[in-house]
Formats: sequence, structure tokens, C-alpha cells
Amino acid sequence: MSRRTHQEVRRSAKEVRRDAISEYLAALEEIYPQAKGIARVQKRQDNRVIVSVPLPARARERMRLFDHMAEVGTKLLLETNEYIILSSQ
Repeated sequence: MSRRTHQEVRRSAKEVRRDAISEYLAALEEIYPQAKGIARVQKRQDNRVIVSVPLPARARERMRLFDHMAEVGTKLLLETNEYIILSSQ
């Protein structure tokens, strides 16, 4: 019985990871529609997830994007223990 519970927990953790990345991408596409379909997701060995997109040309727009996505990333880190970082392509 304990094996079964352990396997269920493992599956749940994988599902949470996918949901965290999907939620991050959805938030990114909502605030920055140009990222839709071109965002690259890279999972690193140190358990960080890097999301790369071409950044806006204007500094003000870049800062707004980074600020918003930092808030989303922090929320997801606290809720799911998934560390997601926005980067430029």
C-alpha cells in the first residue's frame, strides 16, 4: 500500500510541474502576446526552468514584462516548488 501511495505522489509532482510551466506560459502570453508560439522552454539539470522569448525593444516594456513574470514565477515557486526564469532569446 505504501508503494502505491509513493507512486501517486510522484505522479502528482510531475503533473504539478507541467501545470506550473503551463500556467507560467499562459501568464506570459496574456501580458506579452508576441510570445505565443515562440517561447522556448528549457529544463536544466539544477531543476530550473528557463523560458526564453524575444524581448520587447522598449526598455519600459521589458521592465514591465520582467516585473510581472517575476511575480508569477515567485507565486509558482511558493506553490509548486518549480523555479521558472524568464530570459531573452
